[in-house]
Amino acid sequence: MLEELFRKAVQLGQRIATEDNTHFKELLDKARRLWTEYDPKPDTSDRMVMGVDSGWNVRLYEGFYVYALRAAAVDERQRVHEPVVEFDRIGGAHPDLTPENYVKYQGEIAEHDVAYKVADDADYVLVDGSLAARLLDASNVLRNKPYLSEYFAFARALRGVKNVVFVAKYSRHRFLLQGELGDIYYIARSTRTPGYVLGQTYEHFGVPITPAYIRLAKHANPLAIEIPSRDVGEEDVRRIMDVLSSRSVMGYPYALYLAHRTVRVTDELMELLCKAAGLMPFSKAREVLQPFSKAKEVLQP
Repeated sequence: MLEELFRKAVQLGQRIATEDNTHFKELLDKARRLWTEYDPKPDTSDRMVMGVDSGWNVRLYEGFYVYALRAAAVDERQRVHEPVVEFDRIGGAHPDLTPENYVKYQGEIAEHDVAYKVADDADYVLVDGSLAARLLDASNVLRNKPYLSEYFAFARALRGVKNVVFVAKYSRHRFLLQGELGDIYYIARSTRTPGYVLGQTYEHFGVPITPAYIRLAKHANPLAIEIPSRDVGEEDVRRIMDVLSSRSVMGYPYALYLAHRTVRVTDELMELLCKAAGLMPFSKAREVLQPFSKAKEVLQP
């Protein structure tokens, strides 16, 4: 199996190397033409910028699982706003969702709710990830399930909230260039200067989304941003760049870094929580594999 896996890796490399270079260059040229160079004017005013993120962890036991979930908005002074904290057990009540998917969507619902609640208190609320990707993913996985209406309800609450900005380092969207790969791939390789591309507003499941790609500093990686509003113009994008340019580290907003660090639930923390809940006597789901592992060690010379 290992040899076959490496053989396929070599085949992929050969396929990439022999792709249609003419079409690739055309996409790079188009991305370059769409790019608007803009040097952000660092905003030194005392603005309130918050980052919103969630973190979670799941521990499987025989017949049930437990999860820990944290979500919050964190400002640049590391103050936590609207924290959400959950630690609970779920048995067979959700047989149509994997534990990981259930907690993932609960985390995203919490992020949307937190962003909505703090929007009036902040100049900008930055949410980690792509709103469009979230909606598409939820519609596929939660289709014909009662959780989907709940998920969409919290996402739709953000309609028209222009100071909520979803920020993604990676994006598969192809709304600009219609290439084989995501637009951000071609933008990253065709441009180096600070600037932006503003796309056309579209709607996903009742939520308007105005997309754009921005680069805050020379040679920094571009970011994909999405605003859940129709009323977004180039001046709005430039204002976002002005605010974020002096509040970013290596082209990534500092508030989002703080939010991620604040809400993450590590394996070590999950272990401590399970001990505090008195779950240590229960068998973990993967413990059944340990006898096989030990038997293999005994049989090895």
